[in-house]
Amino acid sequence: MKNHKSFEEIWDQVPPDYYQKGVKKNMLQKLWHKNKLKNVINSIKLKHANPFNILDVGSASGWFLYELKKEFRNSDCVGIDVYKKAVDYGKERYKNIKLLTADAHDIPFKNGAFEIIVCCEVLEHVENPELVIKEMKRVLKRTGSIIVEIDTGNWLFKLIWYFWTNLRKGVWRDSHVHSFSVEKLKRLFLKNGLKIKKMKIFNLSMAVVFVLEKN
Repeated sequence: MKNHKSFEEIWDQVPPDYYQKGVKKNMLQKLWHKNKLKNVINSIKLKHANPFNILDVGSASGWFLYELKKEFRNSDCVGIDVYKKAVDYGKERYKNIKLLTADAHDIPFKNGAFEIIVCCEVLEHVENPELVIKEMKRVLKRTGSIIVEIDTGNWLFKLIWYFWTNLRKGVWRDSHVHSFSVEKLKRLFLKNGLKIKKMKIFNLSMAVVFVLEKN
């Protein structure tokens, strides 16, 4: 990892209410995350108009999962994240979703437990993305879908990310442990037994969402 910064040090840079405050106060964050939410909701509805349950892998303080719950009111919504401060904050703030402190490399649910699994801007932050993908596949129902959203790693994103994390003294400095391109992601999903049902690039070509299913 760059500068030998530990995962715990990176997490501690981020305020537990980072997303709640950012979406309200920062226009760039608001546009980015609201558009991300719209594309993830549309991706879920591609096959699942009323999913029984949803797992958000890397849910942080639960802002995104709470917004999904508004759209899918009859779904049991569960989020997991290793950043305990954010999880505890979300537990206090949101009572209609369930948040757990847990590691995405070892998801604490049985095989085939979830109809929808959402993983937004997480794979670039974890130690072993392939293991996280395998774990998501394991807890996915045979007829379920995994929705992965992540940056495309193109030149525009890299330029903005540099300004965001360095010149602005942003809280996510050194947090991208892995760098992905769209093609690299495709290969990774196919390698691990997932088929790509749909893919869409959005946010001025800086973000991509995949709808994945078991082979």
